[in-house]
Amino acid sequence: MTASTFKTAGRWLALPLAGGAGALAVAVGGWSYEQGLMAGILVLAAVLWITEAVPLFVTAVLVIGAETFLLANPGGWRVFGYTQGGGPTFTSVLNAAISPILVLFFAGLVMARAAVKEGVDQALGGWLLRPFVRSRRSLLFGVMGVTALFSMWMSNTATTAFMLTLTMPLLAQIPPADPFRRALLIAVPFAANIGGLGTPIASPPNAIALGYIRQAGESISFLGWMTAAVPLLLVLLVFLGWLLLKLFPSPTNAPFSLTLPTIPPTRRSRRVAVIFVVTVLLWLTEGIHGLPAAVVAVLPVLALLLGGFVQRDDINLLEWDVLILIAGGLALGYGVGFTGLDHRIVSLLPSGGGATGLVIVLLAATLALGTLLSNSAVANLLLPIALAAVAGSGRVTPALVAIAFVASLGMALPVSTPPNTMAYARGELRAADMAKAGIPLGLLGLGLVAGFLLLT
Repeated sequence: MTASTFKTAGRWLALPLAGGAGALAVAVGGWSYEQGLMAGILVLAAVLWITEAVPLFVTAVLVIGAETFLLANPGGWRVFGYTQGGGPTFTSVLNAAISPILVLFFAGLVMARAAVKEGVDQALGGWLLRPFVRSRRSLLFGVMGVTALFSMWMSNTATTAFMLTLTMPLLAQIPPADPFRRALLIAVPFAANIGGLGTPIASPPNAIALGYIRQAGESISFLGWMTAAVPLLLVLLVFLGWLLLKLFPSPTNAPFSLTLPTIPPTRRSRRVAVIFVVTVLLWLTEGIHGLPAAVVAVLPVLALLLGGFVQRDDINLLEWDVLILIAGGLALGYGVGFTGLDHRIVSLLPSGGGATGLVIVLLAATLALGTLLSNSAVANLLLPIALAAVAGSGRVTPALVAIAFVASLGMALPVSTPPNTMAYARGELRAADMAKAGIPLGLLGLGLVAGFLLLT
């Protein structure tokens, strides 16, 4: 089945499957009417996200709208709303979607835009890479490290775009027949995906997980997230470098020297870098000054706007679809939890290993689905179920963080992530090249995360 056929099938089947699932849950399963409505919304979102019959953010808006009209039922229509107790109001649905987490992620997008516009990424990337161009091994680890570092603060797609551009002069100096070229091309998107683990603003699954943690009444600081993520990130990068050198050995070990173009910093780029550094320091010292990360996020946005570093056209170019997707995921989780549908779903799953065992099953499902689908869509679908599985156990935060981590590790195919697709589009890689590196990397990450859950 082609991608076009898959999307067409999704458009035609989404609504019948959603209606059938909701009706079946009520008529056969004995679920409440509102749980049937929410089950239909969940199935509708799942089918549309899986098939990408419509853009992902459109499905997110559809989820918010369906919950507003069908569950909150502001019009008081008889066929919708709640039958058992008071239901949510339309303001509560919208409040769940418009979370402070969106402010945090928005600030990351604005800072990334300013960095790209003023050339901070290119100048800093070239300066960081320059010490590593003396040998193939050091170059590979240098490219991975710099890529992951940028991906912790920018979208992995934007990071991959400028890192592929930055490495083009290096690739031009490596013979076409040298397998090391493939290693370097794979290193960029994979390191960008791994870098997505590093901070709360690094990827949509992280932001969605933070939103659910907040809904559960728990919290994790910016520094707390990094304390859990960075060690895992470093282990995965070291393993990836070792694996790529084994899979794509260069025919020569002779030392060589590559050159990078020099991009001098400007006065404006230095000021943007200062704003960035100050913001990161404030995020990392949340426990000292007491300002939540989402409040701190307002400061760099104001500084960049008032300083003229970001203009109206720059704001229009931000990834608003990502913010809408996060909002839709948070609204979906709110509806699933409010109606009790999450516990209904959990009761249908095998629970021999208890709550932790169920989360590990969900981790495996996250990796498998994340390899084939958008990691944001997978996080939207599985995080509410994980939240219900560990509710009341005091392990909400580690479980949801674990799901977010694994969502970023599904990268075994060219279609797994936008960075993979960008690198594959260069025409020098095969799908098998990515699978040979991506499958072991994903399994190692899954094992490390699952092991951490079992030992804590």
